[in-house]
Amino acid sequence: MEIGSLTISEIYALIGLPLLIFFARVCDVSLGTIRIIFISKGIKYLAPIVGFFEILIWLLAISQIMQNLTNPYYYIFYAGGFATGNLVGIILDEKLSIGTV
Repeated sequence: MEIGSLTISEIYALIGLPLLIFFARVCDVSLGTIRIIFISKGIKYLAPIVGFFEILIWLLAISQIMQNLTNPYYYIFYAGGFATGNLVGIILDEKLSIGTV
């Protein structure tokens, strides 16, 4: 199936996969921020559960990067997801008010 001159797989490689990497990294880093806060607050039973999902999502993102090492476009989305994930993690911390004494 073609849309214009691009095939569905090319559209996925240009738009879908980079966005998947970006949002996976945003979720991964945000969960990491929340996990660290749980650890510092002594919420020892919830932190490993959050960590499990954090690493599961990270594996999804990094596996796509490793399968496409020749595409620097994916690196940009990976790094952008990391930066955005830090911001989202901080905002979540403020909303949950678990990081404030």
